[in-house]
Amino acid sequence: MFFVPSRIRAVAAAVVVLFAADGYAANEIKVPSKGEKEVNRLIQKKSRYTSEEREAERQRRMGVIDRTNTVFTLFGGEMALQKGDAGTALATYMVSLNRTKSPEVAERALEMAVSLNAFEQAEMIYQKWREIEPVPGPAQQRMTWVRNLLMGHADQKLSGLDEVLRNATEEQTQRIFLLLAQAAVQQQGLAARAGKEVHKAAAKYPDMPEAAIADVIFSAQEGSERNAVAAMQRLAKLDAEILPPTLLTMRLVAQRHPQILNRFFDKTDTADLSPMWQELEISSLIASRQPDKAYTRLQQLLAANPNADLYIQAALLSANRKEDVSITDNYLEKAYNTGTREQQGRAAIVGAMRYADMKNYAGAKKWVNRISASEYVFDQAVLRASIAAEEGDMAAALAEARRAEKLPEQQGRFFGAAELQRVYLFALAQSGKPQTALAELNNIMAKAAKQPDAAERLPDILYQRAMVYEKLGRHQQAVADLRRYNDLNPNSAAGMNALGYTLLVMPDGKQYFDEAFRLIQTAYHLEPESAAINDSLGWAYHLKGDSQVALPYLEYAYREYPDAEVASHLGEVLWQLGQQEQAKRIWHEGLQKEGDQALLKATMKRFGVAVPRTQQPVRKAK
Repeated sequence: MFFVPSRIRAVAAAVVVLFAADGYAANEIKVPSKGEKEVNRLIQKKSRYTSEEREAERQRRMGVIDRTNTVFTLFGGEMALQKGDAGTALATYMVSLNRTKSPEVAERALEMAVSLNAFEQAEMIYQKWREIEPVPGPAQQRMTWVRNLLMGHADQKLSGLDEVLRNATEEQTQRIFLLLAQAAVQQQGLAARAGKEVHKAAAKYPDMPEAAIADVIFSAQEGSERNAVAAMQRLAKLDAEILPPTLLTMRLVAQRHPQILNRFFDKTDTADLSPMWQELEISSLIASRQPDKAYTRLQQLLAANPNADLYIQAALLSANRKEDVSITDNYLEKAYNTGTREQQGRAAIVGAMRYADMKNYAGAKKWVNRISASEYVFDQAVLRASIAAEEGDMAAALAEARRAEKLPEQQGRFFGAAELQRVYLFALAQSGKPQTALAELNNIMAKAAKQPDAAERLPDILYQRAMVYEKLGRHQQAVADLRRYNDLNPNSAAGMNALGYTLLVMPDGKQYFDEAFRLIQTAYHLEPESAAINDSLGWAYHLKGDSQVALPYLEYAYREYPDAEVASHLGEVLWQLGQQEQAKRIWHEGLQKEGDQALLKATMKRFGVAVPRTQQPVRKAK
């Protein structure tokens, strides 16, 4: 049952009771007495209303009751959505739709479903709407177009876009442009096919930030730098404060098309822009690896107008330049002490990420707990789940991730649903319950395969399911998932390394050795500083019979990531090279680390080294 705050509940009860009295009197079946009949005849004789008019009044009152109940039911749905209970919110709207048969209710329910990426529920609502309204009205026609867009059924030129926008209110137009931008991000090739159409449509709304956002995304994805830069310049003037949709757009452009962002700042006089956009210039310079230029520009801005936003930028630049954490922390404290709640939240997230990168999880959690701005609720939840996973507390990571999944907004300022899914899948695969994890991963896989953005969702699921298959000894299935992962991500060093190492350690791995070695070598050339890849390459050389060549790779891997599995490999190579005492030292150190303890103990026993019974791996610092 849905509960609303007490005062609202009391008002609702009073309204319902007031109208319920009329409804009950009108519907109660009762045989009047002789005296009552006389009274009724007298009332009818003296009444100014006919019996038909009285019946009409009764119907009017019943209508008021129905509308009141509907209003409060829908109000409950909206409150449920705000509290993060999307399932209750959608169910509430579906119940109301069945009762009211209202196109307005159907439109809101469908909007809610698609904004939450709840495509199964969206389709149920859509089919119910078509049943209720066989001849589509304007609202259904508009939402049918939106549905086709998000389900990937729109044609190459987005036919019907002009008609949809022509019949939409300003608020509906804003939402349509944002949904267009969302679709362009999720559907590969859409922008290339329809970029010119969206650019022309956006030009008709020169004062609408949402239109500029869609224009930026489509033009950038299409490869039209000139249009993208022009749209970005328009957006900079329309949205001086950089609201969340604008920030997400800039993040996307910075990640996928950094040259466009650089060109925007080269061709734009940032002195005419708001401080928020000036600070974004600093971020762009940092991201494009121009720290000295960023530092010079930042000092100019700080001298003119020191504020919390600039302190946050200074902290980011400090981290980028690998300065001592105390310097970064000092900038963040200044930002936190002088900033608004939103700025405090941003500073706290930067601080949490900086400490997490250093594996100082106590410091990371200290900053996470200082986040109180509503804008960063989702980011805070993702960070908490990530930190728990990094600490090795998979139960806490799963609990935090599940809480985050229930939030109404699945997109923060720093992290989105993709990052949350990545943390959740990792924690699930590492949870220590492989059979349970496999069942859930199979269920997640089946649902993801039906979504329009399946190509983006499936790789992470495949990778983590392969890890679970490996734990269960189902090597062929692990290999199949990793091959499919690499098909979807042909340039992924992590994917090549995972497939190569899995082939390497299979019971019949000798027949796959050449393929495994090539995969790991290619991964190494892509990411030579990866501890995991160095471990794989060192172990491959050892299995090939080149222990001396293997040693520096394994020493580097153990120095960068000293876990039990790497300790097992390094110790074995040292033993083969005649350094038995050094090997024993590494193995005993490894018993204090996290990782594959079973492998390490089996290795020690194979070489006749006793395993202390009382040794327990030390958990990472909280």
